[in-house]
Amino acid sequence: MDAVYFIPRQDFADVEQALLKDDVVSRQSLTFRNAANFGSKEDAVCVKISGSEDALEKARELIGKKGKLIKGAEREKILKQIADEEDAVAQGFGSIFE
Repeated sequence: MDAVYFIPRQDFADVEQALLKDDVVSRQSLTFRNAANFGSKEDAVCVKISGSEDALEKARELIGKKGKLIKGAEREKILKQIADEEDAVAQGFGSIFE
């Protein structure tokens, strides 16, 4: 399961620290990107969390009102773009060993 949030830059350090210090959430896959990379005009950081339903619920509690949960088509677009970036990096890295 995946959740995507936009965290305002002024709150990001606190949110990041809370997520990374939590025993459950810190073991999930956390991806941080500039929200502008996804067309956002907000001064924010995009946080993608991939993990169990319990971990996503805990992350939601930790983020609280400091972040905006992204849903629907925008969420799907962001998830696809992140996956495409990760695939491109993996392919590039693989070519080093050819």
